[in-house]
Amino acid sequence: MEQQTSGNSNLEYRKKRVKRIKKFLIISLVVLLLVPNVLCAVLMVQVLKINKTLEETQESLWELTVQMEDANAAAVVEQVLSPVQVLDEDIKAVIPDAQMYEGKKLVYLTFDDGPSEYTNEILDILKEYDVKATFFVLAKDGYEEEYQRIIDEGHTLAIHSYTHQYSQIYESPEAFRQDIVQMSDYIYDLTGYRCEFYRFPGGSSNSIIQFDKDECFDILEEEGLVYFDWNVTSKDASSYRLSSQAIMGNVLNGTSQSQASVVLMHDASDKYTTVQALPEIIESLQAEEDTVFLPITNGTTPVCHVVRSDDGEE
Repeated sequence: MEQQTSGNSNLEYRKKRVKRIKKFLIISLVVLLLVPNVLCAVLMVQVLKINKTLEETQESLWELTVQMEDANAAAVVEQVLSPVQVLDEDIKAVIPDAQMYEGKKLVYLTFDDGPSEYTNEILDILKEYDVKATFFVLAKDGYEEEYQRIIDEGHTLAIHSYTHQYSQIYESPEAFRQDIVQMSDYIYDLTGYRCEFYRFPGGSSNSIIQFDKDECFDILEEEGLVYFDWNVTSKDASSYRLSSQAIMGNVLNGTSQSQASVVLMHDASDKYTTVQALPEIIESLQAEEDTVFLPITNGTTPVCHVVRSDDGEE
């Protein structure tokens, strides 16, 4: 009887042991199957994060490059001009506007990157002082009235770009043309107006274009567009926010050195100090009896940092 009881106990023990072993094996198998999958999922998430970080870093580098070039644009203009740069010191002799306003100092206020939440405020200020300006705009939904108001109030509406993504716009001649055509059609569909003027994102002297710039000039000519750079900068494109007084000082100093000034400013959500500076800029220049504010038109000779290579040949 004791032997039978002992045998039963051993059998029960072996059964329990077998169950524990099976349970261990099943758990081990599940772990072996799950761990690689979990690791793969974690690695995939990390790879996606790294890719996103790389893309953001690349875009930031593009933006930083353009900001540096934009901030130094005035220095480019002030250098001894090479054959591929056209900024005549006696600019009034070649601009029909100057012939119409002989003896006057001409100021062309230009605003890049709009429309923004400040566009209407800028337009209100311009209207108050009876000043016409030029807006080099981007494609932005929700600003249909602002595009139309720019035209209706006698300002010049011009193309800056559709995407403002430098890596896309300057990737190839085809991409450059596509961005221009897309923006031109965008404005036309909203307003019925076909733009005639263009400003390169980063200016025509930017080093981001990945192909021969002459191809850009060919495309602009084929699309019926004339491009404008600037010879006075407010320097409000800096990565840090300039005070309104600093912006005003930059503009007044620049315009004091030129008989015809194409002034670079920005109409963007982070450029409110530019809006704040605008009334004082206008008042200070209007206090000079010989100053006239004009929008860019077909009567304005383009101010260009770079021109077609064969145009610079003697």
